[in-house]
Amino acid sequence: MMHAIQRLKILKVIVSIVWLLILVSVIEPLLVPFPQAFQWLGVFLVVSHMIEILLFHKRMRGPGDYLLTMLFGALQLKTIRISGRG
Repeated sequence: MMHAIQRLKILKVIVSIVWLLILVSVIEPLLVPFPQAFQWLGVFLVVSHMIEILLFHKRMRGPGDYLLTMLFGALQLKTIRISGRG
């Protein structure tokens, strides 16, 4: 159980770095390699995470879960399940 939680935290850090690269590719595209690829990845993540929210909205208990699912998608849904709230 502890191993799974630690693995989720590491994966969330990696996803956070990807989101940071997406944000930089939108604000200052010359600072990242392949900015258009990161921008399309951002569109894909937003759409896929919105679909996850629509499909799993019953698991979410408040605005924080919605926001974190928008950022981390299935990783947040697993966190909710592991913590026993969903």
